[in-house]
Amino acid sequence: MALFVLTYGYNDTPLRAERRDDHLAHLNKLFEEGSLVAAGPYTDLTAGMIVLQAEDETAAQALVDQDPYTRLQVTRDRQLRQWRVTVGSLGSG
Repeated sequence: MALFVLTYGYNDTPLRAERRDDHLAHLNKLFEEGSLVAAGPYTDLTAGMIVLQAEDETAAQALVDQDPYTRLQVTRDRQLRQWRVTVGSLGSG
C-alpha cells in the first residue's frame, strides 16, 4: 500500500456546514476500512489535508471522488500526491 496526501482549500458555500456530518461519516468509514491514516483542517480552518493508503493513485483518487465535499464542490484546489515517508512511520506504507 502506498501513502497519498490530499491537500485542499474550501469554497465559500453553506454546503460546508450543511454537509459536514456526511463528510465526516465518509472519512470515518475510510478509517474503519484502513484507507484513511489521518485527516483534518488546518488551524485557521481555510484548508485541510487527508492522508490516505491505497494501492495506487487511481484507487486513492476514487476515495477522494466519493467524498461528499468533493462531489458537492465544497473543496477546491485539490491536489493528490503520492508520499514516501523517509523518517518515522504512518500506517503501513
